[in-house]
Amino acid sequence: MQITPEIAGMLLKAIEQTRETFFLTDTEGIILYVNPAFEELTGYASAEVIGKKPDILKSGEHPKEFYGDMWATLKAGRRWSGRLVNRRKDGTLYTEEIRINPVKDPDGTVKYFLTQRHDITREAELEKQLNQSQKLESLGLMAGQIAHDFNNLLTVIIGSMDLVGEDLKPGSVSEKLATEIMRSSREYAALIKQLMMFTRRSDARPVPLLLNAPLKELGILMDSLLGRNVTTAYALAEDLNQVNADPAQIKQAVMNLAVNARDAMAGSGTLTISTRNAGPKDLPPSLPEGQYAVLEVSDTGPGIPDNVMPRLFEPFFTTKPKGSGTGLGLSTVYGLVMQAHGRIFAYNKPGGGAAFAIYIPAI
Repeated sequence: MQITPEIAGMLLKAIEQTRETFFLTDTEGIILYVNPAFEELTGYASAEVIGKKPDILKSGEHPKEFYGDMWATLKAGRRWSGRLVNRRKDGTLYTEEIRINPVKDPDGTVKYFLTQRHDITREAELEKQLNQSQKLESLGLMAGQIAHDFNNLLTVIIGSMDLVGEDLKPGSVSEKLATEIMRSSREYAALIKQLMMFTRRSDARPVPLLLNAPLKELGILMDSLLGRNVTTAYALAEDLNQVNADPAQIKQAVMNLAVNARDAMAGSGTLTISTRNAGPKDLPPSLPEGQYAVLEVSDTGPGIPDNVMPRLFEPFFTTKPKGSGTGLGLSTVYGLVMQAHGRIFAYNKPGGGAAFAIYIPAI
């Protein structure tokens, strides 16, 4: 079929008006044309990219071999498709599904490459969150069974030591050993309780609640918990959505997050506790639509390293030196939030520091 100038013009108009990103390069990768969707997605105007190579979009997320294989396929005259993480002009990352087609002249020589890109950033984030949720769910099932079995063993040990202690002479070596066994057993029982919070096996007592109420009761306790070099600031919204949650568990979650922030700031900085409402237009992609109350704890520390972010809520995972922490603080928070049918998200703030945002469905 012969393409008339009229049909060619209509095809160009279609490419100009589509929401899909299109651009054309020569065989060396020099950009010859980009459509308006490319400009909108990347933040680059056409004048900024014409005559340059697409590697201005490189994110650093892919190894050199990845691009080598791609170009080897294209140079052989074959179509290439795959998923790429790229970087916009403002520095933010986005994920694309890409199809690159060689454009050949009548004798089969490759003259150009036409690239079509589809932004799947939201879908990729949902996939990532689903995988993380499934991973934590599996860990929870395994940890829950272990915690249950250990709890039964510790109950027997503590009960037996109570009986043994009654027959020991006060001040004797045996009595001191029994006391040490009891102390250690109670410490492990406390750890098991934390682990059972992560696995959602602890008893929650949810009531209709405004999140500001338990936060206002933390005052003096927070000051003693954080130390004099950490300043606590509150930004509590009025007319907050009511939720169904256990006030004691909300306090526990905030205190765990506060201790985590204190350690991240090396004992000096500002901790901010805030609340707000959130509706369908300002929810993370993975949350069902609806109204939520949001509780956020943020700090002025160094932020969360990229390699740590995926493992934050895993039980027994810690970045602290050996012997300095159990790795159950954030996993406990995760379990408490899930018991309130909520979700927790961690992110780094643009100006520095980390934030943990808890979303709980409104009643």
